[in-house]
Amino acid sequence: MFSRCNRTARSLRMASLIAGAVLLHRAASADVLNVCVDQANPTSGMDARVARAAIETQGNAVKVIPFVGYGKGGDGMPPSRFAKMAQSDCQLIMGFPVDISNPNLPPDVEATSAYAGTGFVLVRRAGAEKSSLSELPKGSEVGIAQLDTYAGLLYGEHPNIVMHVYPTDSMMLADLAAKHISAGLAWQPFIASYQQRRAKSLSIDLLPGKHMRWNLVALYASPSQRVADLFARGLYELQSKGELERLIKPYQQPTAIAAVRPAAQLAVAHLQYAVAWEPEAGRLIRVADTSTAPKRKHGKVSALYTEDQAAKGAFAYYQNCAMCHGPLLDGQPGGYSGPALKGAAFADPSYDFHLSDIFNFVAKLMPSATPGSLTHEQYVQIMAFILKQNGYPAGSHELAYEEAEKSKVPIRYYGK
Repeated sequence: MFSRCNRTARSLRMASLIAGAVLLHRAASADVLNVCVDQANPTSGMDARVARAAIETQGNAVKVIPFVGYGKGGDGMPPSRFAKMAQSDCQLIMGFPVDISNPNLPPDVEATSAYAGTGFVLVRRAGAEKSSLSELPKGSEVGIAQLDTYAGLLYGEHPNIVMHVYPTDSMMLADLAAKHISAGLAWQPFIASYQQRRAKSLSIDLLPGKHMRWNLVALYASPSQRVADLFARGLYELQSKGELERLIKPYQQPTAIAAVRPAAQLAVAHLQYAVAWEPEAGRLIRVADTSTAPKRKHGKVSALYTEDQAAKGAFAYYQNCAMCHGPLLDGQPGGYSGPALKGAAFADPSYDFHLSDIFNFVAKLMPSATPGSLTHEQYVQIMAFILKQNGYPAGSHELAYEEAEKSKVPIRYYGK
């Protein structure tokens, strides 16, 4: 009996040693994968959680490499930097937002399947009934931050609301809390970050429509295809076990993720733009790479205004707009900051903006301190000046207010 017990004990010790050796071997042979996470992105915490969980399901470890995706004055980093980072610093770059209605990627990188979703949201005070913009009572006052151009385009689609433009999302939310406005429009990651920092409870609903919904993906370079496939398998496993939804809160569940995706790419155009986060407010900024903007001829460009309208528009612009948007229409990096109103960054084809989109935003939401306070004629003249600065030629036909409100002429940059 004693000898049998000894033999059993020796066998158990041997099995334990063998199991330990196997585990040590696996740990030693497991890859440590470098994953870059933008610390200026309000979703950075969630991005890191998803990367670790997905990759660890496949027996690998993760080293998170932080970076900050904006430069001086809140400008975005050059588009080429994504490819350089993916080639040298990291195998995955987490948290890149892709417009569902008009998907585009920086050059020389691919994208994994979406692991979460976000977008622009309708924000109301806690306890308010869930409502869409169209259901708000006529005359409802709605706030928006100055740089949230996409959400601002909704103004023209909802005549029942009166829009107020604020320098920052924080100021808009303060007015919402004080019941000075009925609702606000904002980028969801900023609202989620605001709620977490201030323990505020708000009613939030994702907005439907073009440019409102965005997927979050990981970017990678071609040599990291194996890592992208590994990440995809990890996402599938997390989703199959019901764990992914917990990890991505408060962001919506993405569509079903494929088990294996050998070529995990989006069917997208690789345009020359970057995405960044405004450092204080956490707003999404898209920045075009003007150094690679194609040269365009003026021969086929529509003449939409007269020279006299543009000349008068220059005077009205300098009186009412230059303080925020700069005397050269190239934006202001500080103080009363406003986005550029000319150039490839303003008129990137991927935005799919039309004359009516820009005009309705200007005529009904500007100047930000006193929206809609100028005359119809002044707004048309300012629009003529903006068109001229973007390379549109003058003609003999005057631009009319009603025409500008409905025009579907694409906004492009035809400058040098």
